[in-house]
Amino acid sequence: MPATVKESKTPTIPQNREELESIRKKPVRWFAPLEFALTLAIGILALEAYCNFAGVGNEEFLEPDSELGVRHIAGKKVVWRLEGYSDEHLSSQGLRDREHAIQKPAGVYRIALLGDSATEGMQVALGKTYGSVLEKMLNDRTPEERNGKTIEVLNFGCSSYSNGQEMLQLEKQVKPFQPDLVILMYNRGDYIENIRDPNTLKAEPRPYFYIGADGKLTQDNTILEFNKDSFRPNPTIDFLRRNSRIYGILTHMNLTLSLNEMLYSKVRGSLTKLLPGSKKQWNVQAPYTHKNPWTISEQIFERVNADCKDMNANLMLVCFPNIVNDKVYGVQIEALQKQAKSAGFTYLDLSEDYFKAKDPKAMFLKYHFSNAGHELAAKRISDVLKF
Repeated sequence: MPATVKESKTPTIPQNREELESIRKKPVRWFAPLEFALTLAIGILALEAYCNFAGVGNEEFLEPDSELGVRHIAGKKVVWRLEGYSDEHLSSQGLRDREHAIQKPAGVYRIALLGDSATEGMQVALGKTYGSVLEKMLNDRTPEERNGKTIEVLNFGCSSYSNGQEMLQLEKQVKPFQPDLVILMYNRGDYIENIRDPNTLKAEPRPYFYIGADGKLTQDNTILEFNKDSFRPNPTIDFLRRNSRIYGILTHMNLTLSLNEMLYSKVRGSLTKLLPGSKKQWNVQAPYTHKNPWTISEQIFERVNADCKDMNANLMLVCFPNIVNDKVYGVQIEALQKQAKSAGFTYLDLSEDYFKAKDPKAMFLKYHFSNAGHELAAKRISDVLKF
């Protein structure tokens, strides 16, 4: 028998034009891109599900606002781990609080809290914030001590807010809730956040303030106008900001690195300059020059007090404790005390109460109140309030 010849596995080389054309006409796997897209989508959904199960990616809780700069994302679930821990939803009105009806019920005495992250209290559970503790303390009083009223405390505190933003928030967001008392917590650096360098556009997108030629407080929206593109609705980004855990992880990582890694900030800034539109030119014609920022703060508090009177509400100004004996802050506290006495609003400095605490350091996590710190603030405020 003739020997069996093994079939060669070497690819056949086309011998003529007809064979080459037949190879070219072989069907293409048109569904390959669809397979890739489907695989990618499944992978992203699986990662989102895992992040949801692990409870990570919920740190994003602010969104752009064309009037205030930023605001809380209404109804957003927030799991906070940067300092301390909390795991709750923001209210449908965007408050770090439980739900409240806009219309004040009969027989209710309402207290509205204004402030930055110290008032917001994202570092502790909602029930441990000084606003929640204060409400419970006041309602634990006898009906006679409460003048027969039910006390309701609404927390409008928002991270990074300046006193100017708090003033506008009072006029736009707080007023419809008909507060009887407004408590604004002042912190050492708040007065600097009310002003900007008039010779640059590099500033946080927020309203700023200056004293006009007529000597009156004047609002400066230059930075808001310069960043107006970021305030336009973007359905994709808005959806990711509200719902995506992966997006939350990335933005939180960007924030953490920007705050703590100088090299990252420099590289990010250099790359940003390469983006289209990054070289947009503006004629920086500032309507003011640098003046004493404290004068602006005093006029803001003057307007806040006038706003409260227009709402038939009282004002209480509370100073965050000066536990490091900062001399600049000490001067501010004295100035606020004098202004409160002159303008007729209530004033409270928490510094002495924290120095008297058995362990003052235990009142703080790192920069913000601990559970014990919030409780002490609530108790001290409660001691001052009479109905």
